[in-house]
Amino acid sequence: MIKMILVLILFSLLLSSCYYGAMQGAHTLGKNHLTVTGGVTLPAYFSAESKREAEDSRIDYIQIYPSISVATGATDRIDLGASSFGYGLGPFVKYNLMHPSNPTAVSALLSMNYVIPMQVMLPRISLCAGHRFDRDLEVFIGCDAGYGPDLANIPKTDEGGHDWDLVQNSFFSCIRTGCSYELRGSSDQNSNRSYIPESIMFQFSFPLDLARGMILVGLAVTY
Repeated sequence: MIKMILVLILFSLLLSSCYYGAMQGAHTLGKNHLTVTGGVTLPAYFSAESKREAEDSRIDYIQIYPSISVATGATDRIDLGASSFGYGLGPFVKYNLMHPSNPTAVSALLSMNYVIPMQVMLPRISLCAGHRFDRDLEVFIGCDAGYGPDLANIPKTDEGGHDWDLVQNSFFSCIRTGCSYELRGSSDQNSNRSYIPESIMFQFSFPLDLARGMILVGLAVTY
């Protein structure tokens, strides 16, 4: 298990390139509940021309990128964990303002990501509201904002690589919405089948600070 987590973190660090859309719903995990979540986000430009211009200029250019997080419920209303995104890794804390028994949750998530190539911190805050329509399905909507290296606009070197010395800091923000569906629970007949994911999540993020219109489509699997 530990080896798998380390491999996933290293893989994510090598490939992750953006920070739009925390792959989390509004509810917290519950005390002593440990999870590992892996996700992938795919950009969908509103037009083929915008996609070509972004690829050629590297302005507002977002590639397919993975993310991974490890989290545990410190209490019924507080989650602690670490996540990898935006060429880095860092801790996060999540707090549910509502009582855990309430099917509606309103939560705040604060993360601090250490961007390895630039050796700087990237803070991000996410506010999210969600509702569980039954034991298995949560629908949520949230907004994310932060400040750090502008990873959607990384200048190229003469050799075609990333010129980290010229990357500027900027504010970033997005609106996101999605749903999470639990595949197995403590009372479910599949609860002891570890190969079945605990839950899956679908998410749509809409960046607010990019000149090019796009939607980021995310899929995450939690064990």
